[in-house]
Amino acid sequence: MTTAPAATWSEEDLSAVRRLKALGRSVEQHFVGRRLALDLLEVAVIAHEHVLLLGPPGTGKTDLVSRFAAGLGGRPFVRLLTRFTEPAELFGPLDVPAFQSGAQYRFRTEGMLPTAQVAFLDEIFQSGSPILNTLLTVMNERVFHNGHAVESVPLITLVGAANSLPQDPSLLAFADRFLLRLTIPPVAADRLDELLAKGSAPARGTPGDGEAHSWVEPAALGRLGRQLAHADLDAVTPEYAELVRELLGQGVTLSDRRIIRGRRLVAAAALRAERVRAEPADLWPLEHFWSDPAHATVVREAVRRRTGRPDEDPDEPARAARRLVSEARILRRQVDAAAPPAAVERVLRQLNSLRLELRRAIPGNQEGEREVARIIDETLKLLDQG
Repeated sequence: MTTAPAATWSEEDLSAVRRLKALGRSVEQHFVGRRLALDLLEVAVIAHEHVLLLGPPGTGKTDLVSRFAAGLGGRPFVRLLTRFTEPAELFGPLDVPAFQSGAQYRFRTEGMLPTAQVAFLDEIFQSGSPILNTLLTVMNERVFHNGHAVESVPLITLVGAANSLPQDPSLLAFADRFLLRLTIPPVAADRLDELLAKGSAPARGTPGDGEAHSWVEPAALGRLGRQLAHADLDAVTPEYAELVRELLGQGVTLSDRRIIRGRRLVAAAALRAERVRAEPADLWPLEHFWSDPAHATVVREAVRRRTGRPDEDPDEPARAARRLVSEARILRRQVDAAAPPAAVERVLRQLNSLRLELRRAIPGNQEGEREVARIIDETLKLLDQG
């Protein structure tokens, strides 16, 4: 991951990253306290890794993933698994005419998991071994064995959900394929008014509403995944090695797979932050690559000592305000006096959307609103100069 990095990412790459983050902000408007989950989903689709969401039913996991995935070029493949779920419910029904003709035993996969770019499987550990064994191949190798044929799977990320991790060793081996983990609790009582103000609880929303158009094309996400090979990790590799040694020394369970692929998360975080050269701050996704929930606190504290990230809730209103103002500053840097009017107008539309989002999310935040207004005024002057 350190081969001849360019000074910066291409404008095509940066545009895809910015659209992905804009999608996350759009989805966030429908929910309360789910910013961190969206941050991890953004990293996951850049890195083409899988995410496991843990927590009780009714916390909006299905709706959150469905809305996010719908902005990636289509509806996700969504299923609730039980111990009675048949493989055909995920991978497609038997192609009866082909079977009767004696041609071959194969599945009709159109519209099923083998053709999905994003999948969400609720109660993922409830299914039987035939499904889990097939999922392993789909997740690891992005292929599906359909009869005698081996079909490529366009899967960008698979998101699984469960109340908790299983105790069965064979299921734990399957769970290790989910590189990122996040526990999603119910919305805290002190944010109940904010939840009610959204108009409806997340769990009752209609998946995909308002996000039906494509924010980021799958081809662009495929390019971002390939571009990670050009991220420069030299500055953080010693920190990463020291972190892994510390965690292993404290008894944290990390498979060789997680240790190797954790570097990909760092590269994805750097690209998401629009940096070619990773910095210690880009280690932050590693807070969520633990295997055992009992080790989550140890991992989080070890990572935060290296990233300098404050130990605070990323969904806390003050931090949300800082993030929105920071996004506005990044947008402003995209245009200068030489930029064509169309580009300036596009940035102005995005800045205005951020200002409206700031007002909705953090009412009465005068300091943040003044800063965004200043940035808008500064950008407007570029049109006058043109």
